[in-house]
Amino acid sequence: MYVDSKLQPIILVCAADNNYAMPLAVTVRSALANLESNRKIALFILDGGISKFNKNKITKSLQSEQIDISWLQIDDTQLKNPVLSRHITVASYYRLLITEFLPPEFDKAIYLDTDMVVNGNLEELWNIPLKDNYLLAVQDDVQLYISMCDGLKNDHNLMSGSDYKYFNAGLLVINLEKWRKENIGTKVIEYINQNRKYLINDQDGLNAILAGKWGEIHPRWNQMPRIYDYSSWQESPYPEDIYKELLHKPYIIHFTNSPKPWYAGLQAECKHPKKDLFFQYLDMTSWSGWRDTFLRKLGRKFMKMTSLTTSKL
Repeated sequence: MYVDSKLQPIILVCAADNNYAMPLAVTVRSALANLESNRKIALFILDGGISKFNKNKITKSLQSEQIDISWLQIDDTQLKNPVLSRHITVASYYRLLITEFLPPEFDKAIYLDTDMVVNGNLEELWNIPLKDNYLLAVQDDVQLYISMCDGLKNDHNLMSGSDYKYFNAGLLVINLEKWRKENIGTKVIEYINQNRKYLINDQDGLNAILAGKWGEIHPRWNQMPRIYDYSSWQESPYPEDIYKELLHKPYIIHFTNSPKPWYAGLQAECKHPKKDLFFQYLDMTSWSGWRDTFLRKLGRKFMKMTSLTTSKL
């Protein structure tokens, strides 16, 4: 059954494990705080092992008549030893399985990473036409083109054609109808498995399968940190008007670099110019007042050392 997207709620999908429970609450709380209408959000949380205690805190943080929360337990058996890093967890691959868990009547969904703060009206993003695109996204700020991605350089079919732009997968407006029809998630997983030796991650796989098939939206829907490295618009890859809007009026701030605002190391603190926004929305959640103290950092270091020692025994 097709449901007119103008009548249905905003379908929002986030994925997290227990370590990202608090940032998830901040991301969604910020989205709620900036809605400028009575439009509802139907939130689907792809649960990568969030504890009952943290689930209760998330639910309490998001209490509102404008949101309905659904918890989805994910069967990740299709994901065979995915490429992981400190910030790429198994949960980040769950977006590839999105069509298997969302109700079939939904024709599109917004996917947000949980290291984001929404500072604009999500309904404006929802109302951007998908047209014939498989998804809408923003060009990555480091790997601008597919040819700049080390893992994808080994795909001769990709390299022999046009040098397609490379999108960041932290913000996706997904055409669920096309994804279902053409089994996009399965194709990406197969591509990752076939190219395992090149350390292909989920974002690389999406870019490979959907090269030239996605629609580019204004970069302020996914502001990444490199914008702050440019001294002027002439130094950046953007026209002057877009550069200024991205720098001064971002709709979504994406904390892609480390350390994250909430999780600094013993030696380093987050220097992101917008990190205070994270704590502004954090203090609207059940984690209000939480800050990463020296003792917490020391405890993490101790636990890490203990874990390494145990693994060697």
